[in-house]
Amino acid sequence: MSHYMTALAMKQKGLKPATKIVLYWLADHHNSETGLCCPSVNTLAAECEMDRSSVIRHLNTLEQLGLIQRSTRNRDNGSQRSNEFALILENATPPVANCDPTPIAKCDTFNLGNNNLGKETNISSSDDDGVDYYFDQLWEEYPRKVGKAQAKKAFKTASKKINFYDLLPKFEAYVLTLEGKETQFIPHLATWLNGERWNDEGK
Repeated sequence: MSHYMTALAMKQKGLKPATKIVLYWLADHHNSETGLCCPSVNTLAAECEMDRSSVIRHLNTLEQLGLIQRSTRNRDNGSQRSNEFALILENATPPVANCDPTPIAKCDTFNLGNNNLGKETNISSSDDDGVDYYFDQLWEEYPRKVGKAQAKKAFKTASKKINFYDLLPKFEAYVLTLEGKETQFIPHLATWLNGERWNDEGK
């Protein structure tokens, strides 16, 4: 898993939640040595909890937007293997300005719960910039913007229970279920976080 590339994927603006989920999981397969991602469509479909046709459609969108480049791979016998994907996210800014992207495995970007080396990282007052950055990712996409202060407080609490990189796809999937729903019937973001709704089936 490349936390650096998934962080860059999360920074992309203007994507529909489902398209962003596909980009996130594609970035999760990034190989820091080759610079490529080679998951099969079936693998992405399982991780994104979508059918193959939906994943292919979102991949096409990402390619049209210039965020990925796709090329085919063939075995020695001529049969086709899974595609190679190159992520074109260099215009995005890393979430921590002083983080050197070269040694990706050791890059100490702020995340929730565990960092890249598995060392527990608790949020403290010194982490406020990181909290703001990751909370803003959720707040920007949540369709009911009520009680921001309470939501941020709930986010800090949730961060000690789940890693942000695990929370994000669950949150994105939940936001998808809210499309077309009247705002007044959508719970506050603080309610979703405090209730640990990321554990709900289908939520």
